[in-house]
Amino acid sequence: MNRSVLIVTPFFAPQNHAAVFRAHKLAKYLPQFGWKPVVLTVDTQYEYNEDAGLLTDLSPEVEILRARYIEPTLRGMRMALGGRDRTFKGLKTESSIQNQTVSRTRKTIATRAYHYLLRNWLHSPDAHWTWAKTATSMAKTIMKARDIRLVFTTAPPLSSLLIGDSLHRNGAAWVTDFRDPIAYTQQLTSEAAQIHHFQRNIIRHALANADAITLAASSTVSIYRDMFGIRGVDPVFIPTGIDQDVVGDQQPASSEDRPYLLFAGEILPEFDALFWEALAKAVENPAVKSKGIKVLIVGTLALNRPRLAPVLEKYGLWEHVEFRDQMPQREGYKLLRTALAGLLVPGAHSRWWTNAAKMTDYIGMRKPVLAVVPDPSEARTALTRSRLGIFLDGSLDNRARILGDFLLGRHALPVPDDSECERYTARRQVQTFADLFESLSARTNRCRQ
Repeated sequence: MNRSVLIVTPFFAPQNHAAVFRAHKLAKYLPQFGWKPVVLTVDTQYEYNEDAGLLTDLSPEVEILRARYIEPTLRGMRMALGGRDRTFKGLKTESSIQNQTVSRTRKTIATRAYHYLLRNWLHSPDAHWTWAKTATSMAKTIMKARDIRLVFTTAPPLSSLLIGDSLHRNGAAWVTDFRDPIAYTQQLTSEAAQIHHFQRNIIRHALANADAITLAASSTVSIYRDMFGIRGVDPVFIPTGIDQDVVGDQQPASSEDRPYLLFAGEILPEFDALFWEALAKAVENPAVKSKGIKVLIVGTLALNRPRLAPVLEKYGLWEHVEFRDQMPQREGYKLLRTALAGLLVPGAHSRWWTNAAKMTDYIGMRKPVLAVVPDPSEARTALTRSRLGIFLDGSLDNRARILGDFLLGRHALPVPDDSECERYTARRQVQTFADLFESLSARTNRCRQ
């Protein structure tokens, strides 16, 4: 039996952002289960920070192939014609990304027309369709030459599903993975009606035809059953797990000057201010204030600082908050290890459906989580099952009291549920995928005999 799997994703090392790590951990640990990962990704990435250490984490058995990607934008065309590097990484070395971000908000009639063109024509079903064309051709050649019979795609973007579907029609067994419920929320759906319709058809087709369906959040099962019905195979919920090898490194603990709470990731525009309101109220208590607690915000500095600045100004919290730019995974884990708690604070009405990447790290490390999340929500369910959630619910006074009690060491923390926390480790994640691959490959081989 050929024990190779083609992993298709435009988001892969050395890119360093949340969308990378599900496929990265899969590629890293699959060889331990007797599988050879062949990763098909982009040759150029335009939007994200990079961490070269993510590539050195991978064993020599992991093969990475990069298909040509020209972003369907003016930036992509200029670079393809020999223009200067206009990627996030390239601009960051030249000047402040924050200044770049601010300048882009000054929209002229021409820029509005350009963005209309992107939304309604050039991003159909998303910005990776140009890569999907070159990647599909490369994938077919690779799979035929090496007799690879199994393909794994992870979405978003939906262009990955187009590649998987084409390879499936060419005879490959197809595992389609959904990290988010695409086409469900405003943030994950095209504003253009015709493109939205196209996106929904891609998802409907994948759900009906893939040989296996995996999900990073259990809520996606209910969402897609409501939206499309699921006439194919039953989906399997497989949480993304924390990388235990990185966590287990014998690194010195972080040497922060004050006790801290850790927020890792991106402050999104739709997040509400309930946590910050409660923090401002809690530090009015002299006993809490004397602790010198700070909130450490780790993520893309050019986004997080300007988005959170008005809230910090409104509640007078600048002295309690410190920003750090996005950092290598190992450094982030080091900070999480010695934090008092992780923060998961999208708000009481925001993103009920998500199994946030930062939350899976918190659970895998068995770290208490101060949470302002919807009720009900995927996050609340996971944090309750793992016994790690400290929910800041109710009135302002109640939220401030719960937060203050935790910071003063008065909040009784239950013992984490080890079996539930173990589900959020990379080895458990990859073992579940490997078992699925084994079952699917055996079934495929029987059908071919």
